[in-house]
Amino acid sequence: MGFWSSVSSFVSGVGSAISSGLSAVGSAICRGVSSLCTAIAGTSLGGAIGGVVSKLVATIGVAFPPLEIVNAIIIVASIVSKIAEALSIKEKDKDEPDELAMKAEKSDKKPEDFDSTEAYIKHLQEEIELTDEEKDKLKNMDEEKRSAYRATGTYLYTKCINEKLGFDTTGLKNPELIGITADILADLARLNKILSPTDFVVYSKHLQAAGLSMDDFSNYLHNTASDISMDKKVQNALVGAMTEIEPDISEDAIDQKLSELNIEV
Repeated sequence: MGFWSSVSSFVSGVGSAISSGLSAVGSAICRGVSSLCTAIAGTSLGGAIGGVVSKLVATIGVAFPPLEIVNAIIIVASIVSKIAEALSIKEKDKDEPDELAMKAEKSDKKPEDFDSTEAYIKHLQEEIELTDEEKDKLKNMDEEKRSAYRATGTYLYTKCINEKLGFDTTGLKNPELIGITADILADLARLNKILSPTDFVVYSKHLQAAGLSMDDFSNYLHNTASDISMDKKVQNALVGAMTEIEPDISEDAIDQKLSELNIEV
């Protein structure tokens, strides 16, 4: 079975599973992804996009009221776009996640034809053009369907970001998001007004330099670390990042920032 066929089947099941908890909005987005996936050439990426979308929708549904899921996906897409811009993967105000997904739908090349996600994205950015009619179609889509495009493009940019930051060395041979996962994206959406995407890039580099993972960071945010020493290690890395971003930052300001990095669930 081809990738997009398997994703279609997978997402349909996800839509049914989450619809009762997330009202019609979540299942409508999943149906939109299913429709989009079947329209794109088959690939060997497995159920990646379906998995990311389902987890994003389900996790965001816990943090945001169901009627705000579409807005939350917009926030996640915006965060990922800004991280991609900070890493020179994306140009500002160009090839937004939904546009990138529409280009993928239009391209006759498959993701596995490329050695990396970045190479695939560059192909879409530089070799595939959207007509004014296609751009208008995207702009005028109902929000649930457009969210499917946003989620697809967000997956591609996130996969590339993980490669750029060194979390993922497998490229498109492995469809999973390694490092920045759907859970981390949902955390960043919750912290949207506290932690900027560009600051997050610095945070992630300091965490890696300290031998820490994004899971360690998530455990710190949710106060679910296995022991106090791990929390302290994460905190030290975050303080290092804060002082790099703002060399004259005061201890009180650091304490305030650390206290804000707490997600109550």
